[in-house]
Amino acid sequence: MRKFWWIILNIFTLGIPYAYAKSKAKKLANSTNTTLQTSTKIDFNVDELIKVLGGKENIVDTSATISTLKINVKDASQISKDSFVIFNIKGFMKNTNQIILVFGDNSQAINIELKKRLV
Repeated sequence: MRKFWWIILNIFTLGIPYAYAKSKAKKLANSTNTTLQTSTKIDFNVDELIKVLGGKENIVDTSATISTLKINVKDASQISKDSFVIFNIKGFMKNTNQIILVFGDNSQAINIELKKRLV
């Protein structure tokens, strides 16, 4: 009789929480993420970025993807890769009138701040 109660006690103390935790883990594993998480933290002053890009009058338009910031400029010849070292960029590409900067997952937040300051 003592062994029976020992088994029942173990089932209630260990079995029920285990079954509950297993069902919660299964629900979590089957859930889908519907939103994209991006960073909104900007580690530098956006006004300095505008200055490096040649000022407000040199910037035509900006757009952003998840990790890149694309900036259309009037004159790309006055912009050099070395001036972007202080912004901790991960990549740089320069076309005739477009500068592409790889910032990471906060490039959309940088684009929003740039557009606010360019208006």
